[in-house]
Amino acid sequence: MKLGIFTDAHYSSAPLTCSRRYNNQSLRKIREAYDYYASEDCDLIVCLGDLTDTETTAKQEISNLADIAAIMHSIPIPTVCLMGNHDTYAFEREKFYEILGRSPVSELHLHGRRLLFLDACYSRDGRPYTPGKVDWKDTFFPLEADLRTMLADSAEDTYIFVHQNIDPAIDPSHKIHNADALFSMIGDSGCVKTVFQGHYHPGHRAQYGSVDYVTLPAMCENEFAYWIFDI
Repeated sequence: MKLGIFTDAHYSSAPLTCSRRYNNQSLRKIREAYDYYASEDCDLIVCLGDLTDTETTAKQEISNLADIAAIMHSIPIPTVCLMGNHDTYAFEREKFYEILGRSPVSELHLHGRRLLFLDACYSRDGRPYTPGKVDWKDTFFPLEADLRTMLADSAEDTYIFVHQNIDPAIDPSHKIHNADALFSMIGDSGCVKTVFQGHYHPGHRAQYGSVDYVTLPAMCENEFAYWIFDI
């Protein structure tokens, strides 16, 4: 199964933010990524979040997301898109997916594999991120017990996708508040093969026991920051 994957486009009209994010180049990069995925006949495309960045007007933010949606719909390969913290700065969840013309996905079964998509855009008190109420360092996955049950019930090779970070080697400021508990249950499950993450822009790869942790570098900071994984 061919999986196309990218993260942290941070698309906006700004030519440069945070001294290294080339935000207004990301629409071109997304288009290049989708051309590549189409040419390689990928089975699925996953965006790990932070598609967008903030603008001075909501109208421009909507226009930016609509431009991305047009690219996503330009090829017949389905896309699953997680929300990242920057997406929630600008959009309520329902509006984000409405503009993309996609539905949020938590689980897929494809080609004998189980794909789980975790939403950690919550503060540690369990409140979902909403525009104007986002602290990117306060991130939490509220369905810990559900994940444990899902992993215990899995007879398929399982792959996990999340915007924020579970990998213990990542800078703590980027980690999910209950990452240690998630890390333990993932390692104990015996079914998880790979955890794909974004958020930490330099990227990182590590293996713990039989589980690979792949943190992808940010598209906004790099050229050719889109990949295909055979899973």
